[in-house]
Amino acid sequence: MELNELLGIEDFMLVEQSYAALKEIGRTLEYLGKVKEGDVTESIRILTETRIKGKNKELIGIAIQDKDLGFWIIFTDFISNKRSKEEFEVLANRIKGAKEREVEVEREKFREGVIEFYSVGLVNGLFYNCVSDLNLEGASFYPRQRTEALKKVLDEFVSENDLEKDRRGKKTLEIGCGDGGATIALHESGIFPFTVDINECEICKGLEEGVLEPTRSIVLDCSVLSTFFGKEFDVVFGFMIGKLTPFNRFEWERVLREVHNVLKSSGKVLFTVSSEEEAVMVKEILKDEFEGKLKENKESEGYLDHWMYTGSLSS
Repeated sequence: MELNELLGIEDFMLVEQSYAALKEIGRTLEYLGKVKEGDVTESIRILTETRIKGKNKELIGIAIQDKDLGFWIIFTDFISNKRSKEEFEVLANRIKGAKEREVEVEREKFREGVIEFYSVGLVNGLFYNCVSDLNLEGASFYPRQRTEALKKVLDEFVSENDLEKDRRGKKTLEIGCGDGGATIALHESGIFPFTVDINECEICKGLEEGVLEPTRSIVLDCSVLSTFFGKEFDVVFGFMIGKLTPFNRFEWERVLREVHNVLKSSGKVLFTVSSEEEAVMVKEILKDEFEGKLKENKESEGYLDHWMYTGSLSS
């Protein structure tokens, strides 16, 4: 796993039970406060570059090798709030081991390593017990016709928005990825997004099938995106983002209005829905943040991705 390589360690565990729980780090602070010097055979202070004035490096974690358990435990506060960070640093500075060292890592690589840990744990049943429907074949989850139709949509979107150069280098996010049914089209189009969905069993299915990438797939409520991401994405995608009706509009407003908070100033969006009525609703919801347009997807056969909304952040 990526964290093994970054830190030069073998078997390890993170304390929190989900990526989302790393925001509050309640278990981390509790367990870290109970660590005694005699429990630790070796410790690693995990550092990264920081933009904090007057500091060159920032402590984002500490790994300890537990004397009795025989494996490594990683404590981190890299996405937690300011108050938790302050408490974390106090507790981490108390930790001593017979051997101590420091490792400096790239923040993005560390984030991918943490995401990978939770992805692998999800598939292995460490955090959830997802049961796959064994009666469904892979082809029924990932119909080829839909993939080819979406690839044409993506090629047109990339061309119209001058994104052709370095597709893979663009930082992208797919919300509501589910089991990765549309992610296949993104990957085959040279686009490799972070994929986010609130349904852990859907993401688990995508990981098991090899459709979703372990280092970039997160179980997360899309209505709180900006709590976990900064204004860092060039494009946000959402395919079949949900059955929008007047009755559940508020629920989808919470998700869609979060999107501009994680986009760069020149950010773009592409969403698909099943009907023109839903597309109109998406445009209405996003009218204050985006300059958007609607288009029928004539490559779609039937229900999936039949209407598209494309938008650019308003200047």
